[in-house]
Amino acid sequence: IVSYATLYRSKETEYFFTKPIPHLSLFIIKFLDNFFYSSTTLFMIALAVLFGYGRYFNLPWTFYVNTLMFLFLPFMLIAASLGVTALMVLMKIAGRIGIKATLISLVVGYVGVVIAYFKLINPAKLVTGVMQHFPYTDQYFGFLDPPASTYLPNHWFVEALYWNLKGEMWNVVANTALLFTVALCCVTLMFLIARKLYYQSWLAFLDLRARSETNATATGFFSFARKSLFEPQTAVLIKKEFWQFFREPSQWIHLAIIMLLIIIFVASIFQFQLGTNQPYLQTVLYLVMFVFNAFLITSVSLRFVYPMMSVEGLSFWKVRSAPISINKVYWLKFLLAVIPVLVANEILMIASHRTIAHHQMIILTGLMTSVFVALAIISMNLGTGAFFADYRETNPIKVSSSQGATLTFLMSIAYLVFLIAILFFPLFGYFQMVFKNIPYSSTMFFVSLGMVLIGSTIVMIVFHSIGLKAMKRDF
Repeated sequence: IVSYATLYRSKETEYFFTKPIPHLSLFIIKFLDNFFYSSTTLFMIALAVLFGYGRYFNLPWTFYVNTLMFLFLPFMLIAASLGVTALMVLMKIAGRIGIKATLISLVVGYVGVVIAYFKLINPAKLVTGVMQHFPYTDQYFGFLDPPASTYLPNHWFVEALYWNLKGEMWNVVANTALLFTVALCCVTLMFLIARKLYYQSWLAFLDLRARSETNATATGFFSFARKSLFEPQTAVLIKKEFWQFFREPSQWIHLAIIMLLIIIFVASIFQFQLGTNQPYLQTVLYLVMFVFNAFLITSVSLRFVYPMMSVEGLSFWKVRSAPISINKVYWLKFLLAVIPVLVANEILMIASHRTIAHHQMIILTGLMTSVFVALAIISMNLGTGAFFADYRETNPIKVSSSQGATLTFLMSIAYLVFLIAILFFPLFGYFQMVFKNIPYSSTMFFVSLGMVLIGSTIVMIVFHSIGLKAMKRDF
């Protein structure tokens, strides 16, 4: 999706195609720009994980350099090159059979691949096999790996890390060489296909755009000419936000993929049994699910809520000069972001609480806490998005990959760490009471819950203040 915006829809790319620049050279430059620019957040996460991993096992500084250069970078290049190669082929196919038929085929193929992956790999069975050995989960469980997983890059990555800890350097070199070789082959294949297909697929994109563009005004429920239940100013702003979002294909395509992943996640959770009579393990499992839901909301907010101000573009002066309260514009954006995110958040929380449905107090407090957490995360992204707004950048994906977005993501991660630190011991005490009949005072539980609610409220107030002040700056 990111490559589609930079390799095809970019005005800069269109300009360079009018110059005497070799098509392959342009492709290489745009690919590298796209690769490093869009990978900033992922790189920060990987760096944090590596530092924690290396610190825990007291690994030397050479471990970080070798892992980043010879494992992480090739791993990312495999994904990036395969994605861009698939994009060029899809654009070429779309030029022949049409964009709708291509999208339908893509969705069907994507769902089929995901289903096949879960059938072949079966993560639930793998976790069940490992948990049979609890608490001795630091053994080597390679014999539980499904045969199909040995052909995947992530398997080679973790195998290299594991054998590095065991001092088996031959296995480390073998897995690293395999990962590096496959990455080199994928990148080479991408360049060979780009030499032949990139310019042709770009021409196909121009043809598709020419066929889809129309001078007709928006019609239907969100037509500006249609009467609304809301007063005129509110109705116009809501419709503006709607068309501002759906005018960019990368927005609704990315949203559709995320919704599909949420549906798959919810379906898998309903079939996954995480119940256990071990207090520590139950606490860890609960917090993992809780924080994963919060992390998913963080990712969605960073992708769609953070760019909400920047996508206004240079035409935002029309809104600023109109007889309308800027506070109203801000709070309407917040409300439109809150409703769908909260719905998705509560669905995820209900699904993840199914295995502990008999712990009603945990369920009720979890659902209530998740509302405040979601509100805090949305407030953080909208506020910083207004503060770091770039009205000259027309690509929302680039906005959500900017330095300001990375800083926002790091603050969100710090907030999630705060949640874990506050909730761990009260939850552990509660599950000890349930499974081991150890006396437990509910005071600690409610004090921790109050700290989370107060902390989330402070986050909301601070970042809303930042966002409102930023919107009132000179445009």
